[in-house]
Amino acid sequence: MHLFKLSKLGMLGTGYKLHQQISKAITQYNIQAGLLNPPQPPISWKDIMQYTFLGEFDLLWHAQDDVQEHIWAKPAVREATAKFFKLCHAKEEIARLNAEVSQTITKLHCSDPLLAHELHRLH
Repeated sequence: MHLFKLSKLGMLGTGYKLHQQISKAITQYNIQAGLLNPPQPPISWKDIMQYTFLGEFDLLWHAQDDVQEHIWAKPAVREATAKFFKLCHAKEEIARLNAEVSQTITKLHCSDPLLAHELHRLH
């Protein structure tokens, strides 16, 4: 039954203790969000699962009045930061793919001499 519940929540790889901690954190957040002036809407696990990146997770956005004054809380800064890290990862991915392409070409040349001859002829 527990695995079924975790599967429904999208948390199949999550241990029971972590599941309990996440549930408690959501409950605590919802209590605190209701006490704010003005009250903030509660969240559910379904809401959390809709976020695609941790950088878009706005739990702290309404936590305190002064939190909104921090530079990292501004949407434009968060978006620029997310794009920066995507660019960094894209560069890493390009380097990794270049290595894989080189390895694949080497493997093709070594494993099939006829194919290697045709590739050489075409270039």
